[in-house]
Amino acid sequence: MELKINQKLDEWKHTVKQSDLVTWSNILNDPNPIHLDKNKVIELGFGHDCINQGPANIAYVINCISKNFKDYELLSINNKLKGNVFSGDEIKVNGIINDIKKKKNAIYISLELNLKSNTKDDLMFSKAEIKLVIT
Repeated sequence: MELKINQKLDEWKHTVKQSDLVTWSNILNDPNPIHLDKNKVIELGFGHDCINQGPANIAYVINCISKNFKDYELLSINNKLKGNVFSGDEIKVNGIINDIKKKKNAIYISLELNLKSNTKDDLMFSKAEIKLVIT
């Protein structure tokens, strides 16, 4: 595969289910009711459905990277959360290649990625650096 600056990444999609939020709550030991109790979210004025955990949103961005690069090493990822992902949202992660550097037997790639939902654009902006080994 030839890599180019400004090349678009293949989009990664997922529908967030309430069962995902329960699983993440268990994994993260996070019993916050905004992830588990829709009525609490409404009572607090945060929205209409349970709110997805931030680490899950970051995992979605990493899933997009994994879809596009089969064998890579994640060197860094910086995320700016701009809004909430809710149970029931259909999310999409897409992005572009910003920079490519070849060093010895590796390619270093800078990426910009965006997480959007069917209810709101630009929920999270991420910059990632990955390393690909040249074989």
